[in-house]
Amino acid sequence: MGGCGFFILLAFYTEAVPMPAKRPQRLTLKLLLAVMAALIFALSYYLGNRYGRPLMTDLQIWIFPQPQSIEDFTLEDKNGAPFGPKAFRHHWNFLMAGDLEDSGCRELLRLYVFAWNRLAQNRQLQQQTRVVFLQTTSMSTPDMKQVIEFFNPAFTALRGEEKMLKRLTRPMGLPESDSLPSSCNMEKSVVALINPDGFLVALFTGLTDPAVIAHDQQFFN
Repeated sequence: MGGCGFFILLAFYTEAVPMPAKRPQRLTLKLLLAVMAALIFALSYYLGNRYGRPLMTDLQIWIFPQPQSIEDFTLEDKNGAPFGPKAFRHHWNFLMAGDLEDSGCRELLRLYVFAWNRLAQNRQLQQQTRVVFLQTTSMSTPDMKQVIEFFNPAFTALRGEEKMLKRLTRPMGLPESDSLPSSCNMEKSVVALINPDGFLVALFTGLTDPAVIAHDQQFFN
């Protein structure tokens, strides 16, 4: 009888004093997991938009339907070394033409310095990118080197015979005339993009926002 009374009392105690509920803990865990999932999604969306490859419809550049080969040429770079089509390789090259002493051309160079700086989030791309400036008027090699490196030591400039320079300005769509362009107008500028394989792939025309230039270049990467 004593034993039966003990079990009866234990049963009564169990019903009278319920065990601690675990459901609120489970709800708290589920809520925490849901919040973490939402944060991960938001972070992924942010990074995807910030560093993701731009869509074709977002671009403000003109892309050639097929990469264009560069006609053979020989010019001299800022160090006095020969520069031909193969020298474009292994770099993303912003090709522009004018006179380094022209204020408009210097303004255009500053624009592409700002665009180059915006590539810092993609260090490898930034290190591959440079401006190649076609010096269309007479300037000594040391002076050319000093001016172009004032803007960025990664940039280079080319000088040489007019007929050789025209082999590069022609595919850029610059006006066919007896003389090469000796000035720059940023709002009417034409800057060609030559890829690391040495092919002309796009034209940046009249762009004045360095963020747009950097954004559109990343379409190809």
